[in-house]
Amino acid sequence: MSEKIADKIEQVHEKRKPRFKALFQYIFISLLLIAAVEYFKYSTRVHYDWFHCTAVKEQFNNTDGSMSSVNKIFAVGGPSCDKRGELKIIMKRLTRDYEPNDENYSFCIVENENVAAIHYPLGEDKGEPGYHAFVGYDHDKELVEQLCKDSTVFHL
Repeated sequence: MSEKIADKIEQVHEKRKPRFKALFQYIFISLLLIAAVEYFKYSTRVHYDWFHCTAVKEQFNNTDGSMSSVNKIFAVGGPSCDKRGELKIIMKRLTRDYEPNDENYSFCIVENENVAAIHYPLGEDKGEPGYHAFVGYDHDKELVEQLCKDSTVFHL
């Protein structure tokens, strides 16, 4: 009985031949998939602004010309950057960039009512942002209140 099994095993081993063609096909397909993923990662990084909202900061100076901690923050981006997306990005920047444990800060968020809720259509000029915020530490509180004018000023 063991001779029959040994004969069958030898027959199976004799029939097997190296399959280099299949091996090269699998390697080629694997490399092609890796290249496609890397190309997708590269293209989304290059066109990041089109896929996401990006926060933009503009710094303000004091009336005497010295640097202040006050920034104007607004968001720009592609079709996903509507007023809701802008507000999310502005709030994210306020909570991440300013540390209330170092010093309290003041901010206001101003809505541009002339801009529609979805205002970043494809292939057109982006126009003005729907929201912008003025934020600064409390040692520049007067400048924040001056820039905010009729908006509510929040303190953290």
